[in-house]
Amino acid sequence: MRRHAPFALLILLLAGCTTSGSTDLSRAEADPWEKSNRRVFAFNKRLDRWVVKPLATGYRTVVPRPARTAVANAYGNYGEPANFVNAVLQGKIAQAFRTVDRFLLNSTLGVAGIFDVATDLGRPREPEDFGQTLARWGVKSGPYLVLPLFGPSTLRDGLMTPVDFFIDPADFTRNAALRPGWDVRIGMAAGRIINFRNTLIETGADQLLADSLDDYALARSAFLQRRRLLLFDGNLPAEADPFADPAAEPAPPAPAPAEPPKP
Repeated sequence: MRRHAPFALLILLLAGCTTSGSTDLSRAEADPWEKSNRRVFAFNKRLDRWVVKPLATGYRTVVPRPARTAVANAYGNYGEPANFVNAVLQGKIAQAFRTVDRFLLNSTLGVAGIFDVATDLGRPREPEDFGQTLARWGVKSGPYLVLPLFGPSTLRDGLMTPVDFFIDPADFTRNAALRPGWDVRIGMAAGRIINFRNTLIETGADQLLADSLDDYALARSAFLQRRRLLLFDGNLPAEADPFADPAAEPAPPAPAPAEPPKP
């Protein structure tokens, strides 16, 4: 326990030094690397066609929907320690405690996370990653970047992708002899990719991209909109909301409830 004290102290020190962050994605929206990005996007489409999608399709054939939902829930629960660490590093202490509540609820009542009971009890998932942490620390997004296999990203987020996929903060709470090897980590990462690919099929995003005249532009737009939403923790200000009407007046405050008549 003592050897983990410097790590815990570092987290607390970093949390106390967080800045207001960088939520600007204009550099990514300009897409100065579009030519090379489209080449990687085309490579990913071929890889998906011949490898990833067949694996996901086979997974859907063999595993029934309730079991697939349980697997997705378990992967979400496995990622909660990373959500906790990133929330602390960003100075979101109240959110970090909510993440702990969620993890404990799903790990116990949810049977190791296969059931998402926390959401039903008012503790929805609040995803955080190391790219969001860098943004919170003021690191700019950089250009839009398509990564081999992993797909849409930004330069800032792309640098953190290996950390998000292969570094498990839960390891810091386990004995060194029990830490999973890289074969286990790679297997877990591969499972996450197949689970994510299955999600694209189930949500209809897969078909939406297939029907698009420019699937590259659609994927870029969808990623940046979702990334903006995550950077603002789901609360987009009017100036950051691409769908907001700049001429619209703010809604008037709700009237106070009338007092009951006095006897």
